[in-house]
Amino acid sequence: MKSAKRSCVLAAALLLVVSGCGKSPDADELTRARTRLHTTPCADATPAVNGVAGVNANPRVFYLGDWIVVSVCHLRELMTQAENAQAPVTLFVEGLDTGNEPLGIDLESETLTFALDRNPKNRDLWRPYLYDPLFDPEVSMRVSVGIRGGRPISRVSGSNMTIHIRKFYVDWTTWIWLALLAAFTIVLVSTAIYSDMLRDGPPIDGVRQPFSLGRWQMACWFFLILLSYVFLWLVTGDRDTIPPSLLGLMGISSATALVAAAIPALHPGQGKKARTSRGFWRDLVLGDDDVVALDRVQIVVWTIVLSGVFVTSVVWDLIMPEFNATLLALMGISSGTYIGFKLPPKQS
Repeated sequence: MKSAKRSCVLAAALLLVVSGCGKSPDADELTRARTRLHTTPCADATPAVNGVAGVNANPRVFYLGDWIVVSVCHLRELMTQAENAQAPVTLFVEGLDTGNEPLGIDLESETLTFALDRNPKNRDLWRPYLYDPLFDPEVSMRVSVGIRGGRPISRVSGSNMTIHIRKFYVDWTTWIWLALLAAFTIVLVSTAIYSDMLRDGPPIDGVRQPFSLGRWQMACWFFLILLSYVFLWLVTGDRDTIPPSLLGLMGISSATALVAAAIPALHPGQGKKARTSRGFWRDLVLGDDDVVALDRVQIVVWTIVLSGVFVTSVVWDLIMPEFNATLLALMGISSGTYIGFKLPPKQS
């Protein structure tokens, strides 16, 4: 009998442990958000928003991807209107439709649960609010709900529907990623300076060869795109931020470096003496005759200009710029001119 009772007790304890472990953290956060939801009494019989809360310690502070609970007076009537219009109810910010549909609808408590989601469909809507996250880390906005394609419903007089969006979420994982990026930058720069990674080849008779323009350009775009991708992911959570044009730009720079390195092997014995390094910038802009070469200056200037546009767009607008076909053709022409001047002349 005792063994039977002991078995029952153990089974009950195991059931409690399993049920406790199976409780969803999201459900706990939403419960906490609903308990912090302070609503204003409904004024009339028309649907209107009368409260908003989030899952953080301050229910008015949000990050992208957070749950947001919106209280709606006469929610049943609003859902009926949406059903008649054959359109879903969506979240509005500053009167603009985000397109985000509710992930939870509670008709009893008259609340709608949304996710502050930034996706390809509403990316342009979020851009002005997430502008300059490093120097302006927080923005305030008013939220409401409405039927897609229509206008947001009104606010109950006296209710506060203003929320504060913090653009950059910082926790221990963020510091780890920033430390890794800093370490990567230090290693890459140190390798570029003290090794022959960006040079035309290994030392000849103990003399270091000059820096390669093609390899520098390839390393420049690789470095900028990698750091920008991680930065945008940390700020927005978006993992699809690389536009197709950047693949073409990286392809042009990689092809330039590859062809420039292959030319000496394809045309040996041209009688040219091995060049020695004259300093980083001089190696980039000086030709084989130690004269500033226009084809090299053209590539250096356009690479610096496009890099500046790229960094500005990433830091302030939180988006990698989409370079059009004209700019890609310009870079291709510049690279082709540079390769053409590297080809040795025919010997009579």
